[in-house]
Amino acid sequence: MEFTVHSISRPNLPLPLSFSLHSSSPSNSLTPYPHTRTKSTASILPPLLLRSDLNLTFKSRGRSLLQPLRAFQSEFEPQSSSVRWLLVPVGDGDWKHIGSKVEMPDAFEIVSNEITVGRLPEKADIAIPVATVSAVHARIKKQEDRLLVIDLDSTNGTFIDDKRLKPGVVAAVSSGNCISFGDIHLAMFQVSKLKTDKAASKIQESEDSIGNSETS
Repeated sequence: MEFTVHSISRPNLPLPLSFSLHSSSPSNSLTPYPHTRTKSTASILPPLLLRSDLNLTFKSRGRSLLQPLRAFQSEFEPQSSSVRWLLVPVGDGDWKHIGSKVEMPDAFEIVSNEITVGRLPEKADIAIPVATVSAVHARIKKQEDRLLVIDLDSTNGTFIDDKRLKPGVVAAVSSGNCISFGDIHLAMFQVSKLKTDKAASKIQESEDSIGNSETS
């Protein structure tokens, strides 16, 4: 059993009250503490009489006060602090259906617990400057070991792999799934759940791949 130890200063405790055999009320005369060897009127009273006259009550404290400090901290430490969620572009980069050349979007990391994805940076947290993406296209939420995706009534739809989402309906996405925001060529991303030490290299690999495809 572990106990929480609190450091406190020693208070000036009042001297205990003494009791008389001829009176049921305590007197205010000064007497030593019961553990001393000096004679006092309280020391000759039987234990049962002392308990009844003192009328002491004890209240139990909550269990949380008895929990170890480390256990208390672990309950409030972020469980996914070493995990990073990335969306890595995996489209083929074809822009002919747009009518003009459009660059492939970069990989992006989902840092906040909730973000919006869209075409306009002033309206969405993550901007994908592709004409087939709606101004505010979808919402993504982080939840434990998965992502939740909600289509915000976009024009060209939000897809998980090859399944189109119904607007306003929450769909779960795991690492390895692909999300398309209205365009499988320019706005399709693969979901990656990585440890912190691997996430930076994953982003760099994605940027290098995009740069090579644009120069070729």
